[in-house]
Amino acid sequence: MSNLDNSGIATGRASKIAAQGLLGRAYVYMGDFVNAEPYLRDVVNGAAGAGISLQANFADIFGNDLNSEILYSTQISGAITAGSGTVFAFWFGGNDSKGDDFPITNSLVKAFDDTQDVTRKNVTINRTSAVRVVGTKFNSGDQDFIDLRLGDAILLYAEALNENGSTPAAITQLNKIRSRANLANTTAVTQVTVRTAIANERRLELALEGQRFFDLVRTGTLDAAMGKTISSNYHVFPLPTSEIFASGEVITQNAGY
Repeated sequence: MSNLDNSGIATGRASKIAAQGLLGRAYVYMGDFVNAEPYLRDVVNGAAGAGISLQANFADIFGNDLNSEILYSTQISGAITAGSGTVFAFWFGGNDSKGDDFPITNSLVKAFDDTQDVTRKNVTINRTSAVRVVGTKFNSGDQDFIDLRLGDAILLYAEALNENGSTPAAITQLNKIRSRANLANTTAVTQVTVRTAIANERRLELALEGQRFFDLVRTGTLDAAMGKTISSNYHVFPLPTSEIFASGEVITQNAGY
């Protein structure tokens, strides 16, 4: 794992602001927005002092390891043969027979097109291929996997603010991300419509970055998005057997695995 310290130098460890962001995300995933808000506020307000900032150009986030937007990332190197590329293959290839080199769903394409989100679509989807495949977001096996970046943290903060009744402040945070994507400010104004707007923004901002599934599970919208009922067993991943054995089997496997 790697991160930027306050001087912007890779340290190989999580900095305080990275820990705050990951803890804030954990509280959001638990539905505890009251505890999530102060941690995420500290990330957003303390970003500049920690050498963290949104990339002005969305495309510059990717293929540019340890840039200013990255709070925490997993370093990937082709020089490491054992397990090299595992994270990339898990999210995008799955090592199965889905075929067509990381196919993109029509639903995601439509979501970009309906919002006229050209900036992020061009980075996310390679439209020149015979099939729609992952674009320049992930174009190298050596590219670090982004665990948390400031754009994600800002949207999580917006979500926490909105759920805690501070909808105007949430809109301000949401519009930071929309502005970077060259989109107009959101037209959402109520807590309900802003909730939907944030969810939609996360889908496009973080497309193919490994956040969508968890967002659907925690918001109770997985079945609707998939068009079928998904067993709750698969709302969580299996635990590594190595950890189960290391605990003397005090830790037990999640149901369904």
